[in-house]
Amino acid sequence: MKISNITTRRKNNLNRNTRIYFFVDETLIENLENRRNRPYNEYRKLLPEVFEKLGIPANTKARWRQNAGCDCGCSPGFIVEVLYHNDVYVDITSA
Repeated sequence: MKISNITTRRKNNLNRNTRIYFFVDETLIENLENRRNRPYNEYRKLLPEVFEKLGIPANTKARWRQNAGCDCGCSPGFIVEVLYHNDVYVDITSA
């Protein structure tokens, strides 16, 4: 897997830990089918590159949560133990 783009968006709650969401090139149906079965250990390997580009310390802890973005589980991602002012959206390709 390879990072193709990283974007950030200002958080609504600046006291909440930062979330990092990964997006792969897939159809809406594929997204719904795969939503609860993400290869988060593969995504974890990309976190050092994301941290470096954002200026987040390399030793920052991140934990995967199925419901990182909302309680229903539709927005899985990493919760990062840092109060960065933005949430992070990472587009990846399988190449």
